[in-house]
Amino acid sequence: MHRFLATRKGNLLVISGQEFRHFRALRVKKGALVELLCEEDLFLASVLGVSKDCALCAPIQKVKKTTPTPQVVVYQCLPVELRLMEEVVDRLSQAGAVKLVPLLCERGSTAKRPEEKLDKWRRLALSAFKQCGRPEPLEVASPVPLKEFVLQEELVFLLDNFNASRSIKEVDLTKHTYGLVVGPEGGFSRREVTLLVEKGCVPLLLKPYVYRTEMAGAVATALLMNLAGQR
Repeated sequence: MHRFLATRKGNLLVISGQEFRHFRALRVKKGALVELLCEEDLFLASVLGVSKDCALCAPIQKVKKTTPTPQVVVYQCLPVELRLMEEVVDRLSQAGAVKLVPLLCERGSTAKRPEEKLDKWRRLALSAFKQCGRPEPLEVASPVPLKEFVLQEELVFLLDNFNASRSIKEVDLTKHTYGLVVGPEGGFSRREVTLLVEKGCVPLLLKPYVYRTEMAGAVATALLMNLAGQR
């Protein structure tokens, strides 16, 4: 079933603007059933009519949001090539992470105002949400310095294929919340690794290869979503 973003108009939901162009491209017809995200609620709706610039839809019922467990939050160091964050957002959305927190670290992006990319990253998260069928869009937080990183999940892994020896088969897979810390293209500095371990991060090795920074978080997220908490 197709998904779109919508706005309210009385008791109806309206698909307009860029969303309507997508709607027309998919050739959705009057009477079709669609899923619409409006004001953080997801609705099953019926298309009542299509004009030259919008589609009017009648909500049938709210779609119950069932968030899969475990919940995975990814702390991604901003890569040197900042454009790679677009791939990070798309892949984490598909893998099932609930939140992405961009980190500022020593070997990462030197962009002076990376927060200016937030709107774009959040739009990409919405686009991925429509495509992959997840219950709600990936939350993309504002960038924070690594030194201000605070553990909030039950267990937080530091993805470190350079120094770690523990694989995902050897860790506790019974938690409901996990954090994943992902470094930039050249990895974290030794000082940063020491700081993260002191904070309580558990070094984790992804086998069998060394993944690119834009891929590592998604791979680890997918493994946790399929191995932990799904029994």
